[in-house]
Amino acid sequence: MDLLDRLRTTWLDAGLAVAFTVAGLLQTALLPLAAPALAVLYVVGSTLPVAWRRTFPVESSLVMAAFWLIPLEGYPVLGFVVVILQFYALGNRGEPDRAVVGATLVAALLSVAGTLLGPEAPVAAIGAGLVVLAPAVAGRAVRHQQRQNQALVSLTRELAEERSRAEAAAVGAERARIAQELHDVVGHEVTLIAIQAEAAAAALRLDPARAAEPVEAIRSTAHQTLTEIRAVLGVLAPEGEGAGPEGLAALVDRARDAGIAGTLSVTGTPPPDQAPVALAVNRIVRECLTNAGRHAPGAPVDLQVDWSPEAVRVRAVNPAPGRRRVAPGRGLTGMRHRAELLGGTFEVATTSGLFDVRVCIPVAVGA
Repeated sequence: MDLLDRLRTTWLDAGLAVAFTVAGLLQTALLPLAAPALAVLYVVGSTLPVAWRRTFPVESSLVMAAFWLIPLEGYPVLGFVVVILQFYALGNRGEPDRAVVGATLVAALLSVAGTLLGPEAPVAAIGAGLVVLAPAVAGRAVRHQQRQNQALVSLTRELAEERSRAEAAAVGAERARIAQELHDVVGHEVTLIAIQAEAAAAALRLDPARAAEPVEAIRSTAHQTLTEIRAVLGVLAPEGEGAGPEGLAALVDRARDAGIAGTLSVTGTPPPDQAPVALAVNRIVRECLTNAGRHAPGAPVDLQVDWSPEAVRVRAVNPAPGRRRVAPGRGLTGMRHRAELLGGTFEVATTSGLFDVRVCIPVAVGA
């Protein structure tokens, strides 16, 4: 509780304490409880501490209880209300636990002793002790419940924040996945279009009639690119579409028509429930063709895809003249990401003038 809250709480409780004190003084004036001086001292000492019941609950409770030892011939009518308010606040606001327990027990003993000193029957001492203990226990129980509620609110807030972070991470991952898909699609198709455009430009210079074929190929590739982009953005095509042997063969044939020579060897067939793995194979083969067309134009690409019950292995080898080291561009990074995401491995090396890509993806992980 900060200083401003303490002042506000004390001001409210002070008004309550003054009201109880005035009521008690009026009672002693009409129905004396003891000698006038003792009665005034008792009323003031046992009611004014209510002004600090929430800011200094332990101290004000002990001060209040000390005045209960003044012998009386009666009891203030509102005295029980004052005690309940005071010791409920002690149980609800008091710190630490040891001080609350000690103050409650001391006040209960003083209440019993003050009752025995008065005109009431000894059995009234039981009620005198309970009127202290009961509100203190109730206040502590309510405090415990309040803290549990606060903990639940805090936990709910943390869970909401964690959910927001998870959703943001999922959105980011999905954006990265779509970006990778677009890169794989657009990169490959644009490479084909570029090769066909160079062939068309050369044909226009030498024999315009021969330019019709590469121009038609450009048109067909452009339409194919638009279709695949729509499929990626709208999630229109099933994941495994075009990932089987026929789809890979069509991919290699289209690349060959565009000027990227390639041979494909496929052994085995992908199981029907391996769409994610089959799609990864499709994208890896596509990227290998794209890399060959971009970095080694005119060089043949040898593609091998081997499906077995345990794993699928992809190998792509093509000449790499002048390429002494592997630069980890977006295409190679994407292939590595696809393989590792499905629990596989990705290796690439340049040896003896050959660019060699090897991928192994376990079939069971993609199930």
